[in-house]
Amino acid sequence: MTAEGQVDMARSQVFGEVAELYDAARPGYSNELVADVLTYAALGDRAAVEIGAGTGKATVPFAELGTPLVCLEPDPRMAEVLRRNTARYSGVQVEVDGFESW
Repeated sequence: MTAEGQVDMARSQVFGEVAELYDAARPGYSNELVADVLTYAALGDRAAVEIGAGTGKATVPFAELGTPLVCLEPDPRMAEVLRRNTARYSGVQVEVDGFESW
């Protein structure tokens, strides 16, 4: 955010310039961490909202466990990779939007 409280869109979309490289190089999350987050969240049948979902490094392990997700990603290039990575999970909804405007 800027001093005026506005979102700096250039910063929120910096990784989109290299979305494929980001997806290939960034490590994922451990199964233990995913399980701990789900236990803490105690979602039940409710969907989770993932803010700044990127290419789905956290989304995929949650979706594999059957967690319904609404994923917010402000960069359309990152969202394109996210959609590809989560295409087989019917419970994943991808929105190209930032949290502030969603």
